[in-house]
Amino acid sequence: MFSTPRWSRGLTAAAVLGAAGLVLTACAPSAPAPSGAGSGSSGDATSITVGMEAGSPHEAFYRELAAEFTEETGIGVEILGVPHDTMHQQFLSDAIAGGGAYDVLTVDQPWIAEFAQNGYLSPLGDRLEDADRDDFVEHTLDTVSYDGELYGLPFLVHNLVTYYRPSLLEAAGIDGPPTTWEEYRAAAAATTDPAAGVYGTMVPGNRDGEVATRFESYVQQAGGDIVDEDGAPTIDTPEARDAFDLMTGIQFEDQSSPQGLHDLSAMQGQFLEGKVAMISIWPYLWAQASDPAQSKIADDVAVALNPGDPDQVSTTFSWGFGVSASSDAQDAAWQWVHWATSSDVLARKAIEQLSPAPRTSSMETLAASDELSQADRDALAVFSESVEVSTTMPMTPAYAQYQTAIAEAVSAVMSQQQTPDEALAAAQSEMERAAGR
Repeated sequence: MFSTPRWSRGLTAAAVLGAAGLVLTACAPSAPAPSGAGSGSSGDATSITVGMEAGSPHEAFYRELAAEFTEETGIGVEILGVPHDTMHQQFLSDAIAGGGAYDVLTVDQPWIAEFAQNGYLSPLGDRLEDADRDDFVEHTLDTVSYDGELYGLPFLVHNLVTYYRPSLLEAAGIDGPPTTWEEYRAAAAATTDPAAGVYGTMVPGNRDGEVATRFESYVQQAGGDIVDEDGAPTIDTPEARDAFDLMTGIQFEDQSSPQGLHDLSAMQGQFLEGKVAMISIWPYLWAQASDPAQSKIADDVAVALNPGDPDQVSTTFSWGFGVSASSDAQDAAWQWVHWATSSDVLARKAIEQLSPAPRTSSMETLAASDELSQADRDALAVFSESVEVSTTMPMTPAYAQYQTAIAEAVSAVMSQQQTPDEALAAAQSEMERAAGR
């Protein structure tokens, strides 16, 4: 999904993909081979099966640590790698059939509402003790909850932040990262040098989920949201028009974004090549941007909260573990979910992958870690602060349709095929239809 972090420092795409064939069938090191998914009753299971994204840093990390879980609990773990593009469908098909092929599901946040509404995930609220609940960073448990109930625990909660090149801002006489849209536009214009092939920023415009994610954040930065307090779609609003004013102003008036309809791949690629002064990307880019082997600007990169008028926020998303309602090893599956999102494990994961941790105690460990540089600690602190001050996406089964409607609106406006008024009216109508209103 759009919020998936791709590669961590020292873990190249080629290396991970090269191991993908082994990922599909290999078991965790030293874990007893299971006799079947969820073998044993919910109270005395001897093994569990965990479905994870094949070839992802998450899968590699937990596969390496699975033997520790087995040693601590006596429960064997089989990690089944599932290709990213088919994860949702495979998990959904198994749940509908009640097959119980997986005891634990790795869930992308937009699936939570769909799976929970249909009874495919077990509620976990009664299992989580208050001390644990309080240790999760504010808003992070909202990302794995639906209709007031908890259906998972997150191992990664993140949102978009602004990456910038301090040297380019300093050369333009700008002291620090912009905090308002007015400052952002001015900084983008001041750092644009088409003759040198350098632009101040890049405005998203391609018709995909990433574009919808960015537009949703822009609307929140303007003080609005894509749903109201009752959950009804609200995309045809003054705040959404303000978002389009920012985007079209940068793209067409200031021309501080290169021509074209930009997607995530182009945006992060151009930044790593040193062709862009500021860009809004997920936290996973930090590991690449600060690595000289993957980035031409490794010594000239920093991160900050996204600018806003009035809010410096960004829509928050997560990946987490949930217990399949079809599992006959409910207790053992919960033990994995709890262990895999414990303070120590999440701190180790964050240090290895330079990704934010959703627990306060884990972030305290990172702040004191001598395994990280000061720049790494500063970046991780920004990632965590951004989550604390932001809110999550609407937890509704209709969210995928909302994204499609928003992406179509953005693409229509940025290709100049529709006015913002026309595009937002069409998106509002489509979102209302998706919500059954």
